[in-house]
Amino acid sequence: MCVGLRSSSPAVLSLTAHIAAYQHGAPWLDALRASLAANMRYIEQALNGAFPTLNWQAPPSTYLAWIDLRPLGIDDQKLQHTLIHQEKVAIMPGDTYGAEGRGFVRLNAGCPRLKLEKGVNGLINAIRTVH
Repeated sequence: MCVGLRSSSPAVLSLTAHIAAYQHGAPWLDALRASLAANMRYIEQALNGAFPTLNWQAPPSTYLAWIDLRPLGIDDQKLQHTLIHQEKVAIMPGDTYGAEGRGFVRLNAGCPRLKLEKGVNGLINAIRTVH
């Protein structure tokens, strides 16, 4: 049966993948959780080591690090310009998600460690440049 442009029957391959994930995916999920936790610890240690006044702590659940830079009094636009043009790193400014996000950046920790290290080091360098 078709409803609009959608079918009410799921694809067989997606059902098979779904069943396999539930039956055999626990080791993969455990490894993913450990990797994300290690990435968050890395962010926490790197940021707090570079800027102790931030006192950033990893959130209890998510792979998105919302980093409050307001204690440093940094100009969001200058930071973004430096991140992109000097550090070649794209980290989402918090105000992309609404006015309440001003002074924050959102860093995705759900990525390979080398990419995360480039992003965190770029953020630290950019903050030092504009601070």
